[in-house]
Amino acid sequence: MQIFVEPIWSWPLVSFISLGLVVLVIVTYQAQLRRLTRNQGRILLILRLLAVLLLTFAMFRPAVQKSDTDENPVQLMILADTSRSMNTADMPSGISRFNAVRADLTKYEPKWKLLGKKVEIRQFDFDRELAPHNPALTEGTGDQTAFGKVLDDVLRESRDHRSLGIVLLTDGAQRAVPPFDTAPLTAAQKLGDSQIPVYAVVYGASSLSTASLDLAVEDLRVDPIVFEKKLVPLGCKVRTLGAKGKKIRVRVLIEDRTGKGISESGLFKPAPSTQQAQTVREIEIKTDSETIPVDLSFVPVVSGELKIAIQVEPIENELLTRNNRRDTIVSVKKGGLNVAYFDQVARPEQSRIRMVNGADKIQLDFHEVRAGRFAGQTKLDRSWFLPGRYDVYIIGDVRAEWFGAEILKMLAARLEDGAGLLMIGGLQNFAPGGYASTPLADWLPVKLDAADFRPIGKFNENAQLLGEVKMIPTEQGLKEFVMQLGGSDKNRSMWQELPPLEGANRLRPANELVRVWAETTDKQPLLLVNEVGKARVAAFGVDTTWLWCMDGKAELHQRFWRQMILWLAKKEADTDQPVWVRVEPRNVTPGASASLLFGARAADGKPLGNTEFQVEVTKPDGQVDKPTPRQLNKEFSTDFSKTTDAGDYWVRVTARHNGELMRETAYTRFIVDARDLELDYPSADHDFLKELASITGGTSMKPEELGSLLERLKQTRFNALTRIQVINLWDNWWLLVAFVGVMSLEWYLRKKRGLV
Repeated sequence: MQIFVEPIWSWPLVSFISLGLVVLVIVTYQAQLRRLTRNQGRILLILRLLAVLLLTFAMFRPAVQKSDTDENPVQLMILADTSRSMNTADMPSGISRFNAVRADLTKYEPKWKLLGKKVEIRQFDFDRELAPHNPALTEGTGDQTAFGKVLDDVLRESRDHRSLGIVLLTDGAQRAVPPFDTAPLTAAQKLGDSQIPVYAVVYGASSLSTASLDLAVEDLRVDPIVFEKKLVPLGCKVRTLGAKGKKIRVRVLIEDRTGKGISESGLFKPAPSTQQAQTVREIEIKTDSETIPVDLSFVPVVSGELKIAIQVEPIENELLTRNNRRDTIVSVKKGGLNVAYFDQVARPEQSRIRMVNGADKIQLDFHEVRAGRFAGQTKLDRSWFLPGRYDVYIIGDVRAEWFGAEILKMLAARLEDGAGLLMIGGLQNFAPGGYASTPLADWLPVKLDAADFRPIGKFNENAQLLGEVKMIPTEQGLKEFVMQLGGSDKNRSMWQELPPLEGANRLRPANELVRVWAETTDKQPLLLVNEVGKARVAAFGVDTTWLWCMDGKAELHQRFWRQMILWLAKKEADTDQPVWVRVEPRNVTPGASASLLFGARAADGKPLGNTEFQVEVTKPDGQVDKPTPRQLNKEFSTDFSKTTDAGDYWVRVTARHNGELMRETAYTRFIVDARDLELDYPSADHDFLKELASITGGTSMKPEELGSLLERLKQTRFNALTRIQVINLWDNWWLLVAFVGVMSLEWYLRKKRGLV
């Protein structure tokens, strides 16, 4: 222990000030103390001088310095991977990675002891988290490898110890799902900041050998809503390992739920083959490791929710077959949706709109209408306007006279039957194209003035909006199905990100019942809709939405047009039932969350107010969970994250409207994929371990280099850690209390003697 002082100013100055204070007290006090007895005067003088002494003590700032030596040993942490991917037998002599690690732990144990008394060896096992070392373990058992979580655990273990480093014996593949998927490189950076290097010893090959035969189906792709008796395309990728020269068969499977009740899953059966559907493919594998895109198709024959799968049939000597199949669920609607589209082929807009023909619900037939001197060559097929032939009619830049009076009369009759009608922007349609004098004038949601008519080749500039046109959804439009480009929190911003269009028709609502769903920045209507009788009709004053595709927004373009067509056909609802539920996504990985969306609607399709919901989820093991519904505006939803087990999760939603239980109950289900994170693709990840070790200041190495690492660590010198503690004697509470106490007592005595 050592005592030292650090005056607030220089030594001579502090000494001079202290001496001056003493003299000042003695001189100035003499006159006041004459009226007191000698003892009383001495007491007051001593108290005042004591206060000066305390102040002088504080100005000199004395302190005590203490030091002690930490003789605790430095720790070296040995972490052995015990996840199931370590059971892969790709080490020399055909032994597993796990057994290779255990052999090295035994082999190098004597060298650890030679590191000396100053190094404490601490052994751990790990998979999804850190655990005490278990020497009795004979194989890897962990279902996840979570390096981020494990390294965070290591950092907590190291807080009260000096660390020589961490020796990590592993194959290096991060395989974890929430809540164990902590970012490993972030955890490595924390170790680096704490000067704790990681020495990664890599076991296993970065690509599996031909001895590891495995077939797997990945990335199953299918539209979630399809229609019965309409061809449904499916796609996937088949990953093959060690199957060179073999032929494999990939097929579509459909669940058979005959005799099954609600919440009961059926068995898969091969999808029936038809002339138009390809439900089976045979493929010959040409290399040891490749990923093959596979396209298949099938035709659903009944409506409702349908569980389907793509399976690659197991082949001889294939041990792991869990990943040979991928399942999903599609909603099969009654009947397909047929659309007739009339336009000039030279217009860029028509080529982009026609792309919706690949959608799950829509069969779009395009009829070219020729203009100019070739107009007489246009021959419209009258059968396109027969009852029941098409659900929706779209008219592009087509003059009324090119249809002819008879066909326009047939088209009006189809609208009376309930078909939808959309007229899009152009120079030769609406009023300039002569529609004000046709039966469609009573159906279109815009005013058509016969005075705006122009003959062929003459354009009415007053009927056009020139220049750039930014399409802005109205407040009402943002709530509608057609205008939903994204979630309710992102929908407005996604519309703002779309590029402006070029020109538009100048449109006016036909009456007060017409709704405007989109307009320009200066409030000129662009998209007007109405329901007339059984028909839904719309007027869309633009014809350059193809510019969205040129700006990289093709997906949003297709979404808008699909939703526009579905609305016109009255097929935008997920179900016709009063209580409904759907799941997004239909397939989730183990541990991930599924969003459940649900609601209730009145007979007119509008949402019911004052409704309470109860949600039940039946898990594959039969246990029932009841997540709490939440409401945002008029939308009801909940998240379900208890998805650790693979299989079917059945969702049941009941509703109470105005306190009365509604008779209808909605059911759906989603699938937690049967994934084995550790064994689906158990290759070692050398590059990841190299990066992780580098961040911490360590290195990665092969197992045969482990001995040389221990030799280098043996040469490391460890000095005793000396801790120095400085205790200030002046900067504390008791000095302040003493100074205030002395001054207060001195003031009290002077006041009592009449000196204040």
